[in-house]
Amino acid sequence: MLHSWVGVTNNRRLSVPYSFSDRSDLWPVHASETTAGTLGRNDFGSIADGLIAGTLVATEMGWQPVEDLRTGDRVVTFDSGMRPLKAVHVSSLWTTEGNAPRNVWPLEVPKRALGNREVIRLLPDQSVLIESDEAEALFGDPFIMVSAGVLDGHKGITRVPPSREMMIVTLEFERDEVVYANGTMLVHCPHERAERAHRAEERMSVNNGSLYQHLTEAQGRLLVATINGVQA
Repeated sequence: MLHSWVGVTNNRRLSVPYSFSDRSDLWPVHASETTAGTLGRNDFGSIADGLIAGTLVATEMGWQPVEDLRTGDRVVTFDSGMRPLKAVHVSSLWTTEGNAPRNVWPLEVPKRALGNREVIRLLPDQSVLIESDEAEALFGDPFIMVSAGVLDGHKGITRVPPSREMMIVTLEFERDEVVYANGTMLVHCPHERAERAHRAEERMSVNNGSLYQHLTEAQGRLLVATINGVQA
């Protein structure tokens, strides 16, 4: 059982391929909620998704800090059992609270809010898989993928100022996978090719193996409001 596993930290040396820490502030000095909303996924170096260092991921060796994982390590997935990592992408991001727009602040998830055994922080574009009767009623499937940002206010989840430096780790498998984080929280690890398919017709031509609907921001907020009994 996942809950009975004891975390194991290995001693493999962390190698960070690049860092923004020596490139001044990551955020534009005059960045705002409006300008941030118009920027594409890669305009800030893909900093709005990925797992923050310290997040524990279920592997064949037990619970491992995500920053300790390496290509070839076998990770427990929700749908496919144990699967090896195709790649691990690491970046170190530096920022200051004053220049970071609030809509890209991380979200702090209280203990057990999403099945997590401890408090955890998620980046706003990190997709999580949630299960609810409301999702089935609204979208025809009880398992739905939403971006963490739409969960602001749900079960005590709230945005918090970013740390001065954040290490972000993105896990990649041969296909889309969902992995366990800090307990039974389920986080999405998209396949690289699927992430590159931006237009609708491109998405249709990419067989990314995704098993779940990924709601738009508006749909996600509707779902959260419905779960919380808030009149839309």
